[in-house]
Amino acid sequence: MGNCVEKLPHSCGSQDGLQVFEGEDGYNGYCYACNTFVPDPYKNKPRGYKPTVIRKSDEQIAQELADINECVSIGLPERKLHVKALEHFGIKVGVSEKDGKTPTVTYFPYTRDSKVVKYKCVLIANKKMWSVGDSADIDLFGWEQAIKTGERRLYITEGEYDAAALFTIIKKHNTGDFKDMTPAVCSLPNGAGQAKAVISKLLPKIKRHFQEVVLVFDTDQAGRKAVDDVMAIAPKWLDAVLPCKDANSCLMEGHSKAAFGAVRFRAAKPKNTRLVWGSEVHDEAKKPAAWGLSYPYESLTKATRGLRFGETSYYAAGEKMGKSEVVNDFTAWFIREHNLKVMVAKPEEANNKTYKMVLSKLTGKFFHDPSKAFDEEAYERGGVLAKTHLCMLNLYQHVGWDTLKGDVIAAAAEGVKLVIIDPITNLTNGMSNSDIDSHLKGVAQEAAAMAMDLDIHIMFFCHLNKPPKGATPWDRGGKITTDYFAGSSAMARSCNYALGLQGNKDPELSLEERNMRQLIMLADREFGESVTVDLYWDCNTGLFNEV
Repeated sequence: MGNCVEKLPHSCGSQDGLQVFEGEDGYNGYCYACNTFVPDPYKNKPRGYKPTVIRKSDEQIAQELADINECVSIGLPERKLHVKALEHFGIKVGVSEKDGKTPTVTYFPYTRDSKVVKYKCVLIANKKMWSVGDSADIDLFGWEQAIKTGERRLYITEGEYDAAALFTIIKKHNTGDFKDMTPAVCSLPNGAGQAKAVISKLLPKIKRHFQEVVLVFDTDQAGRKAVDDVMAIAPKWLDAVLPCKDANSCLMEGHSKAAFGAVRFRAAKPKNTRLVWGSEVHDEAKKPAAWGLSYPYESLTKATRGLRFGETSYYAAGEKMGKSEVVNDFTAWFIREHNLKVMVAKPEEANNKTYKMVLSKLTGKFFHDPSKAFDEEAYERGGVLAKTHLCMLNLYQHVGWDTLKGDVIAAAAEGVKLVIIDPITNLTNGMSNSDIDSHLKGVAQEAAAMAMDLDIHIMFFCHLNKPPKGATPWDRGGKITTDYFAGSSAMARSCNYALGLQGNKDPELSLEERNMRQLIMLADREFGESVTVDLYWDCNTGLFNEV
């Protein structure tokens, strides 16, 4: 339930005691005259009926607050909350009209400038809630009671029931000189989701009254995130991790002593998981360095010490210089020689063609060239591996990093260990030149983190920008540097390796010379190697072979 939208007569005889509230689940009602929940107040109205929202006057709100305040504080045995805890916080309880004693609704008071300006109302039966009064600039729940304790330490829970439960736990287990101490306990007004916003606003006031603050949030994901959020603005505060989900659960399940120990003695600053000490990696780092998986080119394997997971690499070549052949060589090699599952994202190429080209590399046969006889037996032989080890994307001519990284994560979950993206420039379609560099630099950084997190290797391939006017064209033997990597040279520097494929296709040269390529290491962040791998493209097998 939310805000009151209408007042109606009720079967108890009241003419306007039934208040209707609009919430996420539709309209619900509650009769203040007889303390009865009415789940369907419009059952006799035409379908689709919507009330005219009423606006309460200040006088009406004041009267409702006064009416609630006349309720008494009684124990809530189902939550193991005794009356003294409720009286401490000023929590009121409405009872059933039928027997005059069964609790039906709990009223939690909120203050502003030492005055109660709002009650949060919670139905005990189904936890439906609404508010009466003004929610603007309110204090934490229990704030006035907390500052009156004179204590230096403040405990903050996620919810009001938890505040009452924690108060009960501390009072129960305090002994000796602390036996008569009244703990300062408060609660967030709107749960974990608004923790940072609420604390940010109230932080100066909290600092004025308390020297130490302990967060006693829920142990679920939302609660842990709320702790991190609050610690970002209050790094000196402490965190208490409860043995159950929340303080009230600890009380109800008989773990109050353990909860007391957690908040009273074991509250501490959360460990910064971004800091890693040598002791944490000593044993793992002691393992001797191992070679990675071999490449199809021995010199490349020696220079890089093999392909390793958790790394990224970047390859570039001029147009029609054999970049796609290298992509297909790598794909087939790691499938055949190392039994890897490989994901290939080629937005410029139909999946049927990609599949045929990889099978050609696996078998040494041509399946995409109509001038060559189609060897069905070889095709099926190649498919034995390709069908289960080659993964492609269901797209053509369109891909973006925001969606692609999700595809990579999904592929890794299915066992893919090598991801090849060709070309990287398709991730920048529609971007201005000024935005491309910064975007691809971000892609490189995200990809590096993903490679480590997913324990995979990610290869990026790209075209080269045109050489400067007067310089040797790429297809005439132009010398490659990372400055000419299309999109972002910064991206090349962010990867573990950056390599360029160059050669000379001058028609005046012999066929053997035109089919020669050099794969040049341009950047090696791991070993600082500089290597040139001489390759020859065999037109009979369609493979690049190292000379």
